[in-house]
Amino acid sequence: MNDNDKQVLKDSALVIADNIVASIDSSFQMQTQIPLTPFGTSWGLCKALFGSAMRLRENKALEWVEMVKDNPDIFTKEVLEDEKFQDGFVFAFEKYLIERNEEKRMYMRNIFLGFSKTEDKNTFPLEKLTHTLSQLSVEDVLTLKDVDISKIDRNYQIYGNEEYRLANIYNLINLGLLLNDPSSRLGPVNAPFVWISSFGKEFIKYIIGS
Repeated sequence: MNDNDKQVLKDSALVIADNIVASIDSSFQMQTQIPLTPFGTSWGLCKALFGSAMRLRENKALEWVEMVKDNPDIFTKEVLEDEKFQDGFVFAFEKYLIERNEEKRMYMRNIFLGFSKTEDKNTFPLEKLTHTLSQLSVEDVLTLKDVDISKIDRNYQIYGNEEYRLANIYNLINLGLLLNDPSSRLGPVNAPFVWISSFGKEFIKYIIGS
């Protein structure tokens, strides 16, 4: 495949994304008989702010738009017209464009779906959840998935008293996903005693099952 063919494929992804946005808005117009562009507003903001980046990462842009297309029960006209939603859309889309890891992009979509479904978008921790995810390695995520969230007695070690994935455990603690019990213990302690924080319980909902 020559450079021209590659460019055509890249351009096609963005054209497809634009067409999906237009078709979603067109469906709202047919329902209301009013010229509405609720999705076009958010998409237009993204194109105005990140147009150059979108042209370089068209497939990621298409993934994001397809998320909206595949969840019509969540992305209703009322949601798409909400200014708070539109601001969140622009924020999350920018972070999505620069995320290299495909698995983490899937988690970002889960987080954004959670934001889109909530009634109170002002208090939803979209920025905190997204930033925390950006600071996690793939191994950190695997470690988080191994946490038994039912353990709250402060006598819990994820992998027992083994020196296993200690750096990952401490990163989860530093990010506030786990809390560390500093109490002194009898005998050698090779791994921290932890329990999941309230924020960790919120965060893990978007990771477990994915």
